Amino acid sequence: MPKHKVSSPPFTVQVQPAPVLSASFQVTAAQAGNNLPFTIGHAFRKGEIPAGSSAIGNIPELQVVPKNAWPDGSVKFAIVSGLTSFTAAGPKTIGLGIGQASTAVALSLADLKATGISAAIGAGNFGSAAWSGTDWDAPFMEWIRGPFMSSWIYRKPVGSDAHLVGWLEVRLYKGGAVEVLPWIENGYLTVAAPTNKNATYSFTLGGTQRFSAAFDLLNHTRTVLVSGTALSHWLGSDPKLTPTHDKAYLQAARLVPAYRGQLSSTATFWSSLAQTYTPLQQGNYPAGMGTAGYHGSIGLLPEWDAAYLASSDLRAYAGVIVNAYSAGRYGIHFRDERTQRPLRFSSYPNLVLDGSSGLAGTGASSKNTYTPTATGTTPPTWNSTHHPSVGFMAYLLTGRFYFMEEVQFAATVHYLKNTDTQRQFSAGVLLSNAGANTTRGAAWATRTLAQAACITPDSDTALRGEFLASLESNVNFYHGRYVAMANNPLGFVQPYSDYTTNGDGKYFEAAWMQDFFTASYGYALDMDLPLSATGKTRMREFFAWKARSIIGRLGGTAPTEYLYRDAAVYTVAIAPSDTPDYTGGTGPWFADWGQAYTATTGSPNSGIAGDLRGGYFPDATSYWGNLQPAIAYAVEHSVPGALDAYRRMTGAANWPLLVSSMNTQPVWSVRPRNA
Repeated sequence: MPKHKVSSPPFTVQVQPAPVLSASFQVTAAQAGNNLPFTIGHAFRKGEIPAGSSAIGNIPELQVVPKNAWPDGSVKFAIVSGLTSFTAAGPKTIGLGIGQASTAVALSLADLKATGISAAIGAGNFGSAAWSGTDWDAPFMEWIRGPFMSSWIYRKPVGSDAHLVGWLEVRLYKGGAVEVLPWIENGYLTVAAPTNKNATYSFTLGGTQRFSAAFDLLNHTRTVLVSGTALSHWLGSDPKLTPTHDKAYLQAARLVPAYRGQLSSTATFWSSLAQTYTPLQQGNYPAGMGTAGYHGSIGLLPEWDAAYLASSDLRAYAGVIVNAYSAGRYGIHFRDERTQRPLRFSSYPNLVLDGSSGLAGTGASSKNTYTPTATGTTPPTWNSTHHPSVGFMAYLLTGRFYFMEEVQFAATVHYLKNTDTQRQFSAGVLLSNAGANTTRGAAWATRTLAQAACITPDSDTALRGEFLASLESNVNFYHGRYVAMANNPLGFVQPYSDYTTNGDGKYFEAAWMQDFFTASYGYALDMDLPLSATGKTRMREFFAWKARSIIGRLGGTAPTEYLYRDAAVYTVAIAPSDTPDYTGGTGPWFADWGQAYTATTGSPNSGIAGDLRGGYFPDATSYWGNLQPAIAYAVEHSVPGALDAYRRMTGAANWPLLVSSMNTQPVWSVRPRNA
């Protein structure tokens, strides 16, 4: 029996074609073939597949294994697998529906062994990890159980090395096809003497070497052992299928934002999108994470994930997967050697990163408890203030365990980098005024924490509970600071520092950082995570308060308002004092938005409506682009005044210029679904 089980209960399947719902996806074949296997991840709209119902397909050999449910019990996310035939190269649409399911026998470990599979990961002089025969009887975890596909996770130490571990995700399909994703990892949490591991790494499947490359695996990094256009290895022939989700449906399911931009197949974007993989490559990530200025990796989702949602180009799929693999180059992978999973916050209330793994802005431990100091080459910089969403979209598209853990590793490393007293120990509070975060760092770390809570399977109660508890602790802190007591009436959370020098009698903050924070909480609210009833209420109330910071900046022409035409400033005055009191909430604060406008621009509201201006308008990556997710979620969650503010912006005569630019760079083009 497996040591860990995070799979769903025994699965049932309908063998007759089902009534087709609005949910569907396509599978595109590179060539004709019979009974070709495939697996995708699939998000479902709330209520689409009610509790107690089964999702089935309009092809006979298809299974849908739920991993997460909405609070009402309906299916939220599932892993869909099946086999289908193609008479010629091209796409096939597969519909999903609700039907009466019949019991079928799931593929077993005995079926896996019957294929004669053997596999080995080599690491030069460090040794190897190999699987054959009875080794397959003891997986680390059963991931999927079904009649058309079952999968298991395997792990073994490499030789006698204390840090190197070889991992496999093995998918067995009906008919005997086997798909394997191998990876090598160098990232334990508290094992002494972490360092780089320079070797020639290899992967052998079924007695044939499928991969070999020499590279230096730095501390707390990992890489899949594939190269070129291959995204995994097959024991037999690769079926060469590319899935494409219903993009409108996926955005309607609310696990990702809804995008206005539509990227054409002739856009210059595609010429730079990574399509192949080399271990530890940079991909489309920045050469220096944290460098000032725009980069396409920044946003609720990075540009390569947004491009998948905003286009129909098949190249987008490879771009998502390859870049998710490329995230392994960062030293963020701190696996708890006691559980062999990403850490649980409650197990390490005082542990803080020692700062030797490429993490920028690490804090301090009140108990002097730090991760072991690493030696050797330092991994590329990971800066939480600029970090992208990693692995999340790839997991939604593929259902791969590897990508789920990538999201979890990112969420846990932000916990570890913060000073234990500031994060409130195991609560994992992400302070906007902490130097380890700043406003934008707290925003993006909250986004990542919410994503981890969203996709960790419901059956993984330990880790999922940790992420949800931390998110609720953040909600409670911010609600207590800004809603339960009077505080800045304009909706600005406390920044780390004043953007102007003391002595001018005004406190300036980056407006766009506050917009990132607003957007991250709006996005998390959209996911409808299973917080307590009190936690959900407080999250809605805090978001409504926070959304004032964008609604107010899109104000009207009255003297007490902030003129919408100038909403996209670099910095905005948030208090008429160099030292406003945020802890007690006493300020002093501006009496109205008109005062904030005058303090920001140097002139009172002119009272003249007109074109949007400043902030590098109409570039889609400008400050006008940066504020779109914040106002979109304010409208979507029906915050008072949001729709009027949004209409002032979109009613400007030059608004179409910004929309046009979004069709070339859609990453910031988040729109409200209800307007």
